[in-house]
Amino acid sequence: MALARDDTGAVASHLVPTPLPPTGTVYAVTSDTGDTLVRQLHGAQERQRLVLVMLYGAAPTAAGKGQLDLLLAHLKRRAGEIDRHPTLKLRRGGASPADGMPTRFDAATRTHYAGQRFALTYVQRT
Repeated sequence: MALARDDTGAVASHLVPTPLPPTGTVYAVTSDTGDTLVRQLHGAQERQRLVLVMLYGAAPTAAGKGQLDLLLAHLKRRAGEIDRHPTLKLRRGGASPADGMPTRFDAATRTHYAGQRFALTYVQRT
């Protein structure tokens, strides 16, 4: 799987890789879709942030679709193992699959793509 990198060479998962990888090479792009209050704690808040993970670039074949289906299943199964985020203090087992999008075919690019949102639960001091 290909990920974009910034000027320093660090992974920048919110960017599209440039140049685009060749067809058949899956790449991921993430985006945060907002925070919500889960519950008020003494001196802190438990909050939830939805993070969308989009997978693009799979081959225009049944094997390409199967590759994305397998990657999504793997991401969903291992979501509870996410233990860090660049800017958030996650709760133990602080990620869980939220809503997803089935694998689709884009006729313009002749590739398959799919997406999954994950709910990250974290604590914010008040």
